Amino acid sequence: MRIGIEFSKTGMAKYISHLDLQRAFSRAIRRSNLPVKLSQGFNPHYVVSFASALALGVASECECVEMALSEDVDTKVFLFALSNALPPGIEAKSAVRLNDKAPKLMAAMREAEYTVAFSDVDIDMINAAVCDIMGQAQITATKKSKGRIKEFDMRAMIVSLESRNDALVMRLVAAPAGSLKPDFVLDEIKKRAGEFSASVTRTKLLAHSGGKAVDLLAACSKI
Repeated sequence: MRIGIEFSKTGMAKYISHLDLQRAFSRAIRRSNLPVKLSQGFNPHYVVSFASALALGVASECECVEMALSEDVDTKVFLFALSNALPPGIEAKSAVRLNDKAPKLMAAMREAEYTVAFSDVDIDMINAAVCDIMGQAQITATKKSKGRIKEFDMRAMIVSLESRNDALVMRLVAAPAGSLKPDFVLDEIKKRAGEFSASVTRTKLLAHSGGKAVDLLAACSKI
């Protein structure tokens, strides 16, 4: 049995690294006595995989993790036991059975949505910067990959940028072949609007199904 969990990572927990997050889930599994499978080999570990690593300092309402179980467990029972074992700031929100024929969450993910709240900024300047960015055919950016500096077209990885109630909602490519972090977009906005403070929250993880972007867990539970 495969089970998918959606969880939030907020408050001080947004400063927990991905490695420490993995450790927190391992401890929670041990405390809860849930029948999560152990891998084979000299150094066995729980068969747990996260859909996507979250950048340090970014909060999330929608992180997803999948676990392989050694026996069948009701999703409500699983969710209750795991919730009570997780540390403050990490909250298990829902649990679904994943179809055994569905790809792993990490392989199925295609996009991520973020909400950016600003402070000390003229929102009209942000909107003007967004319009300019979306009007570009190409925006070249650089990132370090395997010790090398690599150029890429950042604009091609921005699915949408939209202002909502004085906040910015950005939908970015987030796939096994490559992902765009929100910091790249914010840096590009700062080039046009000047310096500002912002807090970023990831709000959706999405797969593609039928030519549309759909909720990641829903897509993998219906295949």
